[in-house]
Amino acid sequence: MTFEERRNRFKERLDSGSFFALLEIPSPSRKVELQTAVSRISEMAETAANVEGLSVSLAFTDKSKFSDSWNVAEFATALCPNNRDNHVIYISGRESSLDNMLDTLKLCGAAGFWNLVPVSGDAVPGEDAKATMSHRFTEGIHLLNQIGTIQKNPFFPGCPVNPFKYTPDDMLAQYYKLIKKLNQGAGFLVTQFGWDMMKLQELRWYLNCRGLHYPSIARILVMSPEHADNILAGRMPGVPISPDFRAILEREVKLSGRQFESAQWRRLQIQAAGCKLLGYSAVQVAGLENASQVRIACKQIADALLEFRNFEEWRDAYQEHMSKIEMAPYPYRFYMFEKLFSQAHPETAPRMKDIALRPCSGGERFNYKLSRFLFSHANRQLPDEHLISKKILVGCKRCSYCRLPLTHYLCPERCPKGLANGPCGGTQADGSCEVSDNECLHARHLRLALLCKDGDSLEEKYIKPAEKI
Repeated sequence: MTFEERRNRFKERLDSGSFFALLEIPSPSRKVELQTAVSRISEMAETAANVEGLSVSLAFTDKSKFSDSWNVAEFATALCPNNRDNHVIYISGRESSLDNMLDTLKLCGAAGFWNLVPVSGDAVPGEDAKATMSHRFTEGIHLLNQIGTIQKNPFFPGCPVNPFKYTPDDMLAQYYKLIKKLNQGAGFLVTQFGWDMMKLQELRWYLNCRGLHYPSIARILVMSPEHADNILAGRMPGVPISPDFRAILEREVKLSGRQFESAQWRRLQIQAAGCKLLGYSAVQVAGLENASQVRIACKQIADALLEFRNFEEWRDAYQEHMSKIEMAPYPYRFYMFEKLFSQAHPETAPRMKDIALRPCSGGERFNYKLSRFLFSHANRQLPDEHLISKKILVGCKRCSYCRLPLTHYLCPERCPKGLANGPCGGTQADGSCEVSDNECLHARHLRLALLCKDGDSLEEKYIKPAEKI
């Protein structure tokens, strides 16, 4: 695959530091004819392109709302006849092989969509770990790796990250995987949505402390009553809320429709202005359903950027709007840095808090030592070598090549999504898996790697995909 170099206005915006917004548009269900879906959404896209006071691009998400959605590249191509280098396309690995993702990448390239965010994909809502394992998930990092091999590569890929993590194990595992994605070629990052602005600041401070000056986009959800109900019921993975914020949402869903909308618009304003002041390059706005909402949202953001000119004024307004409530989901309330919110951008390196990870259990240590003794060359042996022992000790799923020596002898297929390079963003507030009450496999991997003084491998060691046989 070879391409000629062309202008990329999305990248130019990020490089210029000019704050802008992205309107998130999910790829529609195949139950609706493609042209019918395009006609329904075209007014939203046209409205976004013609607002005053704010530059707006589109972000097309893949399989985020409908599991049977149209191919995201086909949908984006049908909706956007012009200026395709302004926009971003997400390519999901749920129910997709790496070859499927590469096919979508080729469609994007042929149509002139250069800006891409590969994602592993969310679990199907309501399904447990066993049902999740029956689906296929291809890690987004594998597509990042492949993009880097393309000659005359025109693509500008990004990656997702979820900073709303409140235990040290969960948070560090998320950040280690972020660095691995950046090492594989991601040029910008997009956060999960959430409402704890201190966590968004924590991410920016962490990147600056590491000397990683990558443009960041903060995803913001404009809630409907249905969104609020799903969040309150815990049906949105990777979106933890504190008891205090839960009480606010419970009050808001009881308000009249007009009052509920008013509360969401004001929250959008405060979040968007705060993101700019914290150093984010853009906000990606999700949850808008029609052109009228797009028009209102863009005006609200533009007005907020004029309203809040400095960090201190904004911080006071944010804390007043949130009634100075606790945003961390107690009892899980870990933040990496001291004195967050003391200023937007510290003049000197901020002081990190002591990070106390959960210690490896005796059983974990014993299993690691025994597995290392038995399977240290498993990645260079035939899959059936020591198969019975691997099944008993590590729950082997019999892959095309064994990755045990690369993952500190924790079989990545024991992750319900089969992720080998690090966690997804969907863990619960206590760090447990999004589809079970078990601790995330990658938090255990983190502890073993650090026990072995091999933490660098979590950032640097790319683990190629393997197929079950």
